[in-house]
Amino acid sequence: MDRIPLRSGDFVWTMFPYDAEPDSPGPIRHAACVIAAFNRRDAAIATTAPIPSRGLVVGVFTSSQIQKFGETLPIGVIAVAAHRAARSGGQRAFFIDVRRRAFIPFTRRFFPEIDSPGHGVIGPADKELFQEVVRQYRLVNERHPEAILNVGPLRPIS
Repeated sequence: MDRIPLRSGDFVWTMFPYDAEPDSPGPIRHAACVIAAFNRRDAAIATTAPIPSRGLVVGVFTSSQIQKFGETLPIGVIAVAAHRAARSGGQRAFFIDVRRRAFIPFTRRFFPEIDSPGHGVIGPADKELFQEVVRQYRLVNERHPEAILNVGPLRPIS
């Protein structure tokens, strides 16, 4: 497989790594928003880690635990209302936390539905939502790099 069948802005089922074991797949299926998918040759722009043959996916964390932050969301966290979530294939309101980033190989271990017809894609973010995800991603990079938590076996090593 030369091209990863995921696009920037797709919400996809993953085994998003937990902070406690950042190199291992998480224990439960979890939705992530794809920032970018790279084939092996192009992945060097995103990480310094060795890339497996199927490539690298960079995704950010999502959660339906919207009460976690209360009324005021920190920089890098985007609330997605239920009506907007439905347009992206979701069933309820959720948030996207661009500070929590996974750099994971496109393998069955990290993408449990890789062999299904849709490869685990839940649905795409609408254009405006994905633009906000990218804006917040860059804002955190520029102003609050200390808030970034990179997980996954292919995360950049500084």
